[in-house]
This record gives sequence, structure tokens and C-alpha cells, in this order.
Amino acid sequence: MNKLFCLAGMLMSFFLGSLFLSGPANSMNEPFAWPYADLQVLRTQRVTQLESVLGRLEEKARAAALDKVIVSVLELSAFHAQALRQGTVDGDFEVKISEMKESFRRYYMENYYLFYDILFIDTTGAVVHSLRGESDLQTNLTAGEAASSPLGACISRHPKSEVFIDYHDYTPSSEPAAFLVEPILKQDRLLGWIALQCSVNKINALFAPTGEEYETMETLLVNEKGIMLTDSQFFGDTSVLRAHLNFSNVPSKFAQGQGRMEVTDYRGQECLTTFQVVDFKGARWLVVAKVDKDEVVTKEFALHKRYYTQRLLQAMAGQTCPAMNPPAQRTKKTSIRVDMDEFYRAERSQGLRTFGISTCTGFLAVPPGEFAYLAHVSNKDQTYGGTETNLLDQILENIERFDVSRSGKRQLSFLIVAPHLEGLEGSLDQILDRGYLLSQINVLSCPQARTGEIRYDSEGTVITWTGPDLNPLGAHHIEDAANLGKLMETIIAQGPPE
Repeated sequence: MNKLFCLAGMLMSFFLGSLFLSGPANSMNEPFAWPYADLQVLRTQRVTQLESVLGRLEEKARAAALDKVIVSVLELSAFHAQALRQGTVDGDFEVKISEMKESFRRYYMENYYLFYDILFIDTTGAVVHSLRGESDLQTNLTAGEAASSPLGACISRHPKSEVFIDYHDYTPSSEPAAFLVEPILKQDRLLGWIALQCSVNKINALFAPTGEEYETMETLLVNEKGIMLTDSQFFGDTSVLRAHLNFSNVPSKFAQGQGRMEVTDYRGQECLTTFQVVDFKGARWLVVAKVDKDEVVTKEFALHKRYYTQRLLQAMAGQTCPAMNPPAQRTKKTSIRVDMDEFYRAERSQGLRTFGISTCTGFLAVPPGEFAYLAHVSNKDQTYGGTETNLLDQILENIERFDVSRSGKRQLSFLIVAPHLEGLEGSLDQILDRGYLLSQINVLSCPQARTGEIRYDSEGTVITWTGPDLNPLGAHHIEDAANLGKLMETIIAQGPPE
């Protein structure tokens, strides 16, 4: 038997190893097969966990409807409420009611703490008892403003069987809530209902990030309107019932029931998603597992770095220099000059300028805000394999220490400018090692140019090229640069060479 297990383990290792070694991005004969597989595993886990919690809620709610203690509390609370309305309550009875409340609180903690609260509602629609004692206590749910609430509308219909009320803003608790409403009978006589309040926190906790392989990978639960029932990891404040998915993707996912889809998400990011519809007592929810495509592309590059570096360099070398604009006539103003082996940080209003980029590289880092870093990197820098300077590392260290938060890193953009591509590989290594993405890196190369100049100021970013005869060739704007993320996507889609 042990030999069989060993053999099975060896075969599995060989199988997985073969998949990993079978080639970049096409180990399963399609681009992005592995991230989709990861997403499917994560989605399946979340669906299983969600259904487990929902099953426990349903089981407890049904048990509560038959619980003699629950029945007694509703009956006694309804009698007490009626006596209060009639003004016929004596001191001894109030003492017994207080003892009942305290005794039931302990009973609730031992048996029904899965629910945030339990509302006891008599046949008139009045909330005659609750554990939390919030503003819904003693409210008649079938009268006034309460009648138009989801819970009030439900009680007004005098339900004779279990009803689930989906998550909504519940004012008495100052947070979203759902309810399982159970009719309470005694000897076939309706005493009223209990509304077991389900906090959104228990569901939300299931969908919290748990150290997934990708930073941008997350799972969400949304309703049929695309409104989030769980928090987004990208928002500091809660997104429950406040944010929604890109609705253009929602109906088709509910119609399909289960599958995967490439979409533009609620942040405007291109994402890979897998999804599955979950039905619970008339409510339909969508479990979505998603990851930013930009991160997937960069991770694929990192996994097969040597292979893709060569493909990227070949693709860049094969591209013609973008069509140029006439050299810009810019307002003459003083700006900070960046010489070789230097970098500076400046506000846009101050301006930055470097010229004479030939066998070296110009590097512009633009964090969110009205400022940038500009470096003139020589071939003595670590970017080229040298040892004298390490300008990119210094810039990135300063940005992360002083200028952006961890979440703000993805909002940076980088521009690499050189007539040649010699320093590109080293630049990529340093930027990607810091956790940035290929989609954040733009490259402008012009082989026919002798030198280049970068100017960053309030009029924009302009790269001016000079030809071998020292006459101006023309100018590019940052929008003319090749985006390495998009270029990498094209390479992945092409698959490995035959």
C-alpha cells in the first residue's frame, strides 16, 4: 500500500512538474489557464463556506421556531405588552418579566448567538421583546414608517411559513441586516413571529483576504442588482450596500449561473473572474473571485523571466519609432536640470529637464500628484550592470518612504527613454522586484536618434529627439510610449514559438 502511495505521489509530482515546465502561459494550452484555475479553487472554497454558514442559520432558525423556551418568551412578552397597553401590570409581574429577560439572555448566548438579535413580534405586528433593546423594540412594524421597511412589509403579510429577508440597511442597528422570519405556533394557534437578525459581519468575514497568491485577488458577494454584500479590499471604508459591480457584467453572470469571464471591474480595472450563483430561500447572490489582469501578466513574466525578457526585447526592437510631432515650441522657463548620474524630485510647476540621453537612459517616475522624479542613468549604474550608482533604487525607496502608501504604489507610472534598449532589462528587474507591474512601465526608444531630451512641467511631458546631424528629429509625448503590460499581453496571446 505504501508503495502505491509513493508511486501515486511520484506520478503527481511528475504531472505537475510537466505542467510547470511545459511552457509559459500555455501549460494548459490557453493563456491564463493557471490563474483561472486558482480563481476557481478560491470561488469553490467561498461557496462551500457560504453554504455552510447559511445551512447553520437555517437549521438554527427552524430549531428556534420549535423551541419551547422561544415559544414561552413570545407568549409571555406578548401578554406583558398587552398588559402595558391596558395599564394593568403590577410590580410582581414586572419582576418576573425581568427575571425572564435575564434568563433568556443567557439561553440566547448558549444557543442562538449565531444571530445578532432575535425580535419577538406579536400578532398585531408589535416588537414585544428583543435581546439588543434597540429602537425597534415596542415598534409596530405594520404601522407608520416601519410598515414600508422590508421587515414591516413581511409581517404585514402575516406569513405562515419561513421567510428570508435579504440584506438591507436596517436603521435600528445602524448597519446592514438580513432576517429569517419564523411563525410561532402553540397548539396550532399563531402567537406571532420571531425575526432572527443575521449580521452582515459573519458573511463578510468569509470573504476577507486570506493571503491569496495575488495581491489583487479577492472574492465578493453581490445581489442581483450588483450591489456588494461584502467589503472590497481596495476601499478603506465599508462597501457593503454602498458599492456595486460594473452592472454591465451582472445580468449575464446570473443568467449563466457559473463560469468565468474577463471583465472591467468596479475600479475600472481589467480582471479575470470566475463566478457562481448561490440561491438561498428566494434570494439570489453571486460569488465572484477576481484578480487584476495586469498582476497576472506581470506574474507570468516573473515566472518565466528569461524567456519573456527576450520576447519583450525582440518585440521592442521590432517596433518602428512612433511617428513624431514637430519639435514643440514651449514657453521658456527655468526648470531643474538633471545631469548624468543624478536624480531630482520636483513639483510640476517647478519643472524637470535632462538632455544628452545617448548611451544612457532617462527615467521618469510619476506618482499620484503634481510632482515627479527624473533621473539620468549612465552606463555605470547598476541598471547596466555597473557599480557606481543605483539611481532607480534610490528613487523607488524615496517614493515608498515619503510619497505613496502601499495601496498607492499601483497608481505610479514610469517612463523609460533611450535611443537604445541596453538598459531596459536592468530597469525592469529593479522596478518589478519592488512589486510594480508591467502595465505601469512605458518605454520610448528611437534607434535613429543620437540623443534625447526629457522635459516635465506644467505643459506636460515631452521627449525631443536629435538626429546624427545634431538637428531636431521631432518630439514624442508620454502617450506615444509603448506600454509593456499591453505588449506582454500580446506576447502571451501569441503563445510559445513553434
